[in-house]
Amino acid sequence: MLATLADTLQAIHLALLALGASAGLGVVVWLARAGRWRDPLAGVALPQQGPTVAAVGAVLLVFFALQFSLLRLLVQPPPAEAAAPLAPGSDLWHRTMAAEQGAAVTVAGLIVVLLAYTARGPARRPGLWRGSAAAVVALLVLLPIVTLQEEAGRVVWRWLHPDVAPPVHAVLQALERSDWGTWGRWQLLIGAVLVAPLAEELFFRGLLLQAICHHTGLAWPAILVSAGAFGAVHAQPQDVLPLVSMGIVLGYLRFATGSVWPCILVHMLFNARTMTVVLLAPELLHAM
Repeated sequence: MLATLADTLQAIHLALLALGASAGLGVVVWLARAGRWRDPLAGVALPQQGPTVAAVGAVLLVFFALQFSLLRLLVQPPPAEAAAPLAPGSDLWHRTMAAEQGAAVTVAGLIVVLLAYTARGPARRPGLWRGSAAAVVALLVLLPIVTLQEEAGRVVWRWLHPDVAPPVHAVLQALERSDWGTWGRWQLLIGAVLVAPLAEELFFRGLLLQAICHHTGLAWPAILVSAGAFGAVHAQPQDVLPLVSMGIVLGYLRFATGSVWPCILVHMLFNARTMTVVLLAPELLHAM
């Protein structure tokens, strides 16, 4: 049964990669026929107003202050445990994650209010079907790009560190062994599939990208800076390039659709795919 499930997931993964390659080729052909292959955002109306860089800094300060306050409230380790590094899946680790997730959800709400206040004038919003279709195409295009870069990252890691296994994300480690049991897995699933995509996209593609574009009037520098920051904040060195590429695709999607919610949808589906593999067939994780 397990072998059958793993084979099924692997077949689905390969089918998605093939669809993604076809979708990517289709996008290139469409841009070429539209005369936009040199600049895919040519003719796209950019936001004329938006938050300031000072607002970005203020939101970061609020996030860290909230996180610190929640950590003081939720995490009170015994003296023997206070100096020890947090083991993924431990009780203290889960409480630390709860503090971070609580701060992220609160700040996400703040960003929504801030974006609504600063986005004066007529807004360009995609309909449900158009936005969802754009998100699906972006996800399909993203999958083969990220898969190739992840595999290249593993090859480079093995070359540089032949005797050391590549680091595994703490969330994936905690899914395999959690002191909170089923509740811990639910916390990680909700955090990965809902909280992280919502908070990260609102910050990187909503707040930061729009603030840079507002100050410079340039789309691609805003996309590249926000994508670079998105890759840098994740602590997996072999995954920085795939995450930067993901940030570039999502930044383009943000400007092309005029909205952040398709980016959130792509991020949710991408993380849901990874979590599904880890839960149902963890042996496939390094092959996908």
